[in-house]
Amino acid sequence: MELKMNLSGTYFLTINILLLALSLIMAYLLAKKKEGPAKDRDLDLKYYEKGYLYKGPNFIYNTIIAMIVKVIGEGHVEIEKNYYTTKSGEEKISFKLKNLRAERLDDGEKKLFDTLFSFGDGEISTRTLDKMRRREPDNYNKKFNDFIYFLEEEMVAKKLFTREKKTLKILLSFVVFSLLFFVGIVTVYNEKFFGIISIVLALVFYARLIASFSKMTELGNKKYRELEKVEEELLKGLGDEEEDFLLAIAFGLKAENIRAIYENIIVKDPEIRDWQIFFEKDFYKNFKVALVGDHLLVRN
Repeated sequence: MELKMNLSGTYFLTINILLLALSLIMAYLLAKKKEGPAKDRDLDLKYYEKGYLYKGPNFIYNTIIAMIVKVIGEGHVEIEKNYYTTKSGEEKISFKLKNLRAERLDDGEKKLFDTLFSFGDGEISTRTLDKMRRREPDNYNKKFNDFIYFLEEEMVAKKLFTREKKTLKILLSFVVFSLLFFVGIVTVYNEKFFGIISIVLALVFYARLIASFSKMTELGNKKYRELEKVEEELLKGLGDEEEDFLLAIAFGLKAENIRAIYENIIVKDPEIRDWQIFFEKDFYKNFKVALVGDHLLVRN
């Protein structure tokens, strides 16, 4: 394909400007959300909603563990530690949840524990959960996907996520940005070096195009940035509230970070509910392996 053209610099400049203007319009349309922003003062996010918003579905197991720890600490479910021996003679630990009192749980917690206890008869152990995950993966994933969809619906209802279909806008934007990139190359090839600007901006627009794949609204992005700052504070061990402890678990912080926050809470309020179970040997590992094994819990 011959890229050398006997055209004036004015012609090349005009084409670049027109495509740049069109690219700016498409970038604006991509960024524009149909949902109007919800008022911050009306937005009440639960700790598990913050965990889901910040870490997404791939790391939902940490949020689930935080929810389990909270409900245990509040005395709404009992936990029992058991030892068993495998066929190979290896001794292992299993944790069993039983005697659930669901009347004081909120909707999200009820949804989770309904999911967990659906795998058992009035009780569920990490051993049973692990077996179900391995032996009946389709049924297992469907039930947990329903829980993830529940959280996603909450995000949509609170204007943090959008269900707007942007397929056409994405396709048109890709075509326009590609034309800008191509024209920039042709312009430079014809020794009109202002085409470099078009090439660079086209790459920037491509990055914006990829970012537009996110379901987050403007408000969702704002809350996400706020949670980034929260995580930074938690990593410094500065939290001293119950929610700080639960968020540290949901965000997947290291055990030493979580313990530092827990100790801050105890110093502030020695009568605080007992969440020491989280630091029980093998507690986190057992629940994580039971929930996701060596993989991440993701939606099909």
